Amino acid sequence: MLDRSRDELAQVIEVVGEPGIGKSRLLGEMCATANRRGWVVLAGHATELERHNSFGVFLDAMGDRVASLDPSDLAGLGADLVGELAMVFPGVSVPRDLTKAGHERLVLGVERYRLHLAIRALLERLASSSGLVLTLDDLHWGDDASFELLGYLLRHPPSAPVVLVPTYRPRQRPGRLAAVLTHATREGVVRRVNLGPLSLDRVAEFLGPDVDEARCRVLHQASGGNPFYLEALARVPEVQLSAMAGEESRSGASPTVQSRTGVVSLDGVPSLVRASLQAELAMLPERVRLVAHASAVAGDPFEPDLMAAVAGLSRKEADSALDDLVARDLVQSTAPGRLSYRHPIVRAAAYEDAGVGWLVQAHARAWNALAERGASMVQRAPHVEHAALTGNDEAIAVLVAAAKAVAGRAPADAAHWLSVALRLLPDEGEGDVRRLELLTDMARFLGISGQLWEARDVLHEVLRLLPRAAADRRVRAVSFCATLEHLLGRIDEASALLLAELRGLPRLEDGAATALQLGLAEASLRRGDVADSRTWTGSAYLLASRHEDRPARATAASFTAYADYLAEDISAALKHCSHAALLVDGLTDGELAERLNGLVWLGWVEHDLERCGVARRHLERGLAVARATGQNSLLTRLLVSRGRVLLWQGLLVQAKECFVDAEEAALLVRSPWLHAFALAMRCQVAALTGESEQALRLGEEACRLAGPPADWLSLWTAKLLAHAHLMADDPVGCSSILDIASRDPVLPLVDPARRPAWFEFFTTAALALDRVAEGEQWAARAEATAASLVALPGRRAFARLARARVLYASGDPAHAGTAARTAAAEFIKSDNRLDAGRAWLLAGTATATTGERPRALDELEQARVLFARCGANGLQERAVRELRRLGRRVPRGVTGQRNPRDAVGSAALTSREREVADLLVTGMTSRQIAAKLYLSPRTVDHHAEHIIAKLGVTSRAGVVSALVNGDVGNVPDVFR
Repeated sequence: MLDRSRDELAQVIEVVGEPGIGKSRLLGEMCATANRRGWVVLAGHATELERHNSFGVFLDAMGDRVASLDPSDLAGLGADLVGELAMVFPGVSVPRDLTKAGHERLVLGVERYRLHLAIRALLERLASSSGLVLTLDDLHWGDDASFELLGYLLRHPPSAPVVLVPTYRPRQRPGRLAAVLTHATREGVVRRVNLGPLSLDRVAEFLGPDVDEARCRVLHQASGGNPFYLEALARVPEVQLSAMAGEESRSGASPTVQSRTGVVSLDGVPSLVRASLQAELAMLPERVRLVAHASAVAGDPFEPDLMAAVAGLSRKEADSALDDLVARDLVQSTAPGRLSYRHPIVRAAAYEDAGVGWLVQAHARAWNALAERGASMVQRAPHVEHAALTGNDEAIAVLVAAAKAVAGRAPADAAHWLSVALRLLPDEGEGDVRRLELLTDMARFLGISGQLWEARDVLHEVLRLLPRAAADRRVRAVSFCATLEHLLGRIDEASALLLAELRGLPRLEDGAATALQLGLAEASLRRGDVADSRTWTGSAYLLASRHEDRPARATAASFTAYADYLAEDISAALKHCSHAALLVDGLTDGELAERLNGLVWLGWVEHDLERCGVARRHLERGLAVARATGQNSLLTRLLVSRGRVLLWQGLLVQAKECFVDAEEAALLVRSPWLHAFALAMRCQVAALTGESEQALRLGEEACRLAGPPADWLSLWTAKLLAHAHLMADDPVGCSSILDIASRDPVLPLVDPARRPAWFEFFTTAALALDRVAEGEQWAARAEATAASLVALPGRRAFARLARARVLYASGDPAHAGTAARTAAAEFIKSDNRLDAGRAWLLAGTATATTGERPRALDELEQARVLFARCGANGLQERAVRELRRLGRRVPRGVTGQRNPRDAVGSAALTSREREVADLLVTGMTSRQIAAKLYLSPRTVDHHAEHIIAKLGVTSRAGVVSALVNGDVGNVPDVFR
């Protein structure tokens, strides 16, 4: 990897092997080589005792380097990203110009992927000049936050020459790390080096010429060819080695030995090796052995001051013994003032050798020493965990404070510290207030970290402890539990939970009943049960009005509008949608935050009712409130909803950004349902932008997560995968979805107003397979469904387009062209540019068949321009092919960058390109623009290339000149 050009982007290779096999040594050799060649080298390793130190392995690798950076080195990242970094790296200060709201959002950590983006940008900056090697050793002991970050970096590799090398032991690889690496391996992102044992010849080379062949064979057999075990056993005299082997044979000892402490273990280490390490420690003088034990407790690496305090010795006494450990090569210097054991196995042996009783006292001394130094609660917590006894209020306070400190960036670690605090609580009865508070917070942190089942189990315990009289607290717990059930795709279970709680309420006329009824209404909407939803929503609306609960009333109105839409009562849906929008707009952000899920449904129904402008406004407000209040479970739905509106409007670049963010939010929540949701939308955009391979890959993954077509999500993902096949000129890939749909062609799982679009797709797919009669049937169904959608021209347009396709396939191009032109006009009326382009493409193709070449050229050019402005390169290529077939010269490589006929100057810019262009005029760099607009620098460069091409200039300086000279602000309203 180091021989490759530094112009190449990120490379990832994992080094895998058993303990002692040589992973760390291989990394050391690589880092030394990289240093000699001028690369920036950052090396971190995870440690067993400190496995709940948030981002521990990345902090170990990057912390000192980041602390040495001048603030000006980070300024180009933007205040928000620097603020994110300050939440993790102690050497980074929160920028003064970060708004209060922005700082609160960082503390809440609702979008942890924003922190991941910041660290990615930091790596790009560190690698920009000479390349960067980042090694992450012993990652099997990593923390959950580190695994999340690694997953992000594998999905979104830095746009810089970064060589990322994680190592781990395969048998100790935790499930979260396995999931991250398995996905990356499946995508071809990661290459692997498997380190195996040394052969007999290599063992002889390792031991040198002074060791005879017989001893080589003995040591090779005893060590299994493992270099560390071989080195340890080679220190043992032959007589003693034979005696140890004989003792092991007589005792029938297992080759693996479990730790007596349960904290640091020698799991997987052969008993012969363990015995040799214990013998090596037993030979140490008493004080030196004490310091060996204290060093194992103090950390890895450890500071001599803390080690001396753990040992209960003066610094002078401790240093003398420490010198002996260094001389014996048990401990090595890693940095000025910091030392480490030569290998984690040696540390584990020293830790276990200390004995359980002594270790409890040693961790207590470490805890006290860190407290005297004013160390953070997070630094104290690992020692508190192993030293505190039940009922120790000071220990509980430390653990709770540590949990709060890391909750925003590492909620899984926060949940762990609370679990330890709960174990220390005295048993004061089931109604203990502190226990309920800690359990509730623990459930929240588990939910935020994506441990949905675990959070659900904790909430069930909360409900068991809460008395029926505590109605408000019980309702909050039940509502959160129902949310978890939804994220797990268990709608019926959520409904049953809510209904049981409602029936158990002492009074049905209070606010608690309102919340439960709204929960039941939402569950009914998810199932498509209109009657049930209307029942619960009506009751909740009346109660909310009686209690003047404005957020609940706005939510009930939003649910009512969606229920009307599902019932195909479009007139009522439009009326109630307007009423709900009025109520929502009258809420403060604080009130809206109480019932933010209602706004999700409102934005969704506004889009379905073709009110795209107001839908975008509401969804963008919802995103701002979700980010400000830490409601991460709603982020994916809000982002996907906003992306769908942008997709309808033909803003594919912005839609893609929404869907990518939605996927990251879903991954953090660990909801397969939400992940499939986001991936399916990414699949659709990739198909439209001409990225066929990516579209198929995303669609297949979405279908895998959603499962076989049995509910609306699984059917929907299957349909979008079929669309990707169709866009890749593989109509055979549509056969299965057509077969599934034909079993129940009414499509009961699909919302009524969306059915014309589905039927139009099925028409297109059937005709592509030369199944004309089947295409006619689907077109007829589209027309029948659209008959009740008079107020929705965009939905009717799909039926017209389906009919136009059938007419063209049946040899009637004249009527096909007329129907397609009508469809295009209706699509434009509903602000649907992308499908308007599809209609113009068919109209032009049909018109060309009738011999009206000038009109056909005009219609095809309209299609091409619309596709270009949308960024729909796959469809644009089809329009270009038709234009060339009619003799129109279209330059090779023309995509959405140039629109020579009617998109001159700034009028050709999309809204996102306009934002980037305005910032280019101010002199900002790509990184500064990326930080301000929440994009990657690569995306900004992509936009800049489009802007330069559309303005007809050759450089960024030309962009500034073109825009400053008066060509600003001329974008037609229809394309804003």
